[in-house]
Amino acid sequence: MLVIMVGKQVINNIQEFIVPKLLNWWHKQKRHRHEKKKEKVAAMDPWERDYQLMSYKGLFDEYLEMVIQFGFITIFVAACPLAPLFALLNNWVEIRLDAQKFVCEYRRPVVERAQGIGIWFYILEVITYLAVISNAFLIAFTSDFLPRLYYKYTHNFNLVGYVDFTLAYAPENFVSQNNTMCRYRAYRENDGSYSIVYWNLLAIRLGFVIVFEHVVFFISRMIDMLVPDIPESVEIKVKREHYMAKQALSDNQALGQVLFQTEESEMAPKEREPEAAQDPPNPLPAIPDHQPL
Repeated sequence: MLVIMVGKQVINNIQEFIVPKLLNWWHKQKRHRHEKKKEKVAAMDPWERDYQLMSYKGLFDEYLEMVIQFGFITIFVAACPLAPLFALLNNWVEIRLDAQKFVCEYRRPVVERAQGIGIWFYILEVITYLAVISNAFLIAFTSDFLPRLYYKYTHNFNLVGYVDFTLAYAPENFVSQNNTMCRYRAYRENDGSYSIVYWNLLAIRLGFVIVFEHVVFFISRMIDMLVPDIPESVEIKVKREHYMAKQALSDNQALGQVLFQTEESEMAPKEREPEAAQDPPNPLPAIPDHQPL
């Protein structure tokens, strides 16, 4: 674990610093071969020189590196408790290296909207479940935590004679052949079969794994329910922006209706005047005096 969390991460950081510079240098050399005037490059504006950098390749490698690191930290944290500390130091250095790489060595990427980190979130969630189960088995089967508790509550609370309790006697045929007494770490009878203590500890260890994972999953679910995905202050600001957008839209619609009605009222008299000029009113015919009404 120390080799992976220290040596491998140092090598990766060196590669992330040197490899982009070498690729960028080779990219410039290939571009200069096709240019007749190298003075043209010096006369370019900064944004033109930035455009001639290497194209952006995406964040797949960055996500993959962080997911692998997260897996090593969470799955094997019981075996190497210092792994999170080394990961923190590595990430503190890598932030600056990645900043220098994306600003100076790569072309500025095109911004794309995204709701989250995509499939990587579900991968991290699966790794978390595996980490809880693996750590439960590591604590139960590779440490003396449960055997000590078993000996405290069944034999002696002060652990007097605990070492002798964990050692088994070698079989009689081995003693007779080698003419020596040998003891080894196991829970077995003199004939080599498993003792009742072994089966009791096995049941306790399996029960501990089940209880441990359920408690951890319950606590994680409770934290997930209590801690909102979006902070309250941010949620209030988002709702306020939505309200302001709706208010501005309604004001624009109301203003548009008023302007449309005003234009209609101004156009109506103008349309009537030409009609009145083109079609004068016809006078009624005069009624002769000798005709009765």
